[in-house]
Amino acid sequence: MNTAYGKGVNPLWVRVAAADSLPAAKAAADFVCAGKHDEETLQRAICLCEDTGRNLLLYSGVYMIDAFREWDDGGPCAALRLPPRRHFAISGQDWFQAGAGMTPSPKNGVTWYVRCGAWETTGEGVPSVLRGSWTPKGVQNGSGLRFENISVFICDAQHPARCIDLRRTDGAEVRNVRLRGMGERCMVGDSFPYEKFGPLPAPCPDAIGITMTSGSNLPVSRFDNIHATGFGQAFQAGGEHVVCCDCLASFNLYGWTFGNYAYTSGFNHPIVLVNCGDEQSVHLPLFADCGDDGGAIRGMQSVTMIGFNFERIPGKVIGGRLGNLMRETHPGTWRGHIEYTYQPAWHATNSVGDPVWEPDGSGCGFETRNLVHRLAGPAAERLSYAPHFGQQFFDTDLGRLLVCTDPAKRLWVDALGRPADNGAPSTKPCGEKRR
Repeated sequence: MNTAYGKGVNPLWVRVAAADSLPAAKAAADFVCAGKHDEETLQRAICLCEDTGRNLLLYSGVYMIDAFREWDDGGPCAALRLPPRRHFAISGQDWFQAGAGMTPSPKNGVTWYVRCGAWETTGEGVPSVLRGSWTPKGVQNGSGLRFENISVFICDAQHPARCIDLRRTDGAEVRNVRLRGMGERCMVGDSFPYEKFGPLPAPCPDAIGITMTSGSNLPVSRFDNIHATGFGQAFQAGGEHVVCCDCLASFNLYGWTFGNYAYTSGFNHPIVLVNCGDEQSVHLPLFADCGDDGGAIRGMQSVTMIGFNFERIPGKVIGGRLGNLMRETHPGTWRGHIEYTYQPAWHATNSVGDPVWEPDGSGCGFETRNLVHRLAGPAAERLSYAPHFGQQFFDTDLGRLLVCTDPAKRLWVDALGRPADNGAPSTKPCGEKRR
């Protein structure tokens, strides 16, 4: 291991190289990892950053994480812990551009790889590969974080673990990140469609790609260009001032869950997803408890999905069978706008007839729109749709504007409440489960 002070101090960065980094990177580094228990060297570098007010720069290579540990702040076990600074940056030299047959290497960016032996050190609960210092509330007093150009692989997703745990951070910015829950397979060349070594095993529900902030935070909570594959929950989304751009979940149990972890304080600002997606997950997104852990602020939380894509093909998801459609733990409590496309097969046109909400009242607080549904046309086209609650359509055969009031029965009524087709209007109120 080299020290920063004998080599000429960079005033901005503490620099770290992996055991397999290129020679020039090792020569420039303040710390060089040994290729075993690299979390210890990385944590020493983080502590030096804290002492000298600098940020952490990682040269391309594979950093081996071999243990989680207990910390003295009362938080969960973690391999790495952020300093309790107002803002801290961890930046990789380059990031892993996953492609067919590619494996992490010094030529393919920065990868943190949690190896199988680490599971023997997890203790109770769900350990974190990286987390903030455990403050009483991670609300404007936790670690700020910019995390970029780094991939985090766990050897397998059959054990509970969080790759990136932001519950005690504030003002989080995460971008250019690859998260893999089948790291052992990926390290030896498995890649999309992840069939080289047989079917993917079912992940543990608490194998998590990223957990977002834990309630109110400053107006910076950005997640850009993140791809999470092979987890029980790829994105545990929540917090305030949240914007996700170009974030994709693939081959998970749940690609996206909202409100599915405890908040330390209430939040009520919108969560916005732009050009994000959920491909080959067993279940469509889950909207869980809507509000803070103490119940002071409950319901009416807003989620907006702009240009979201679903790709869900029977036989390709883990286990080979499709699971739940989108659902709310408490139907009718969430609000928002969801616009999407749904691809039901390889190389197929987008579907107009596949529903995306469970028929239990879930989603009735959303304006949901399948982007390939036209707003007007003949009755036959309308009747081919899987409509959403409140969806409008101008029927050119009938010459009337219609509204869907019961998606499960595909019931459309006009402005006077008269059914447009055979059948009677539903008597069940929005949010009440239909049997």
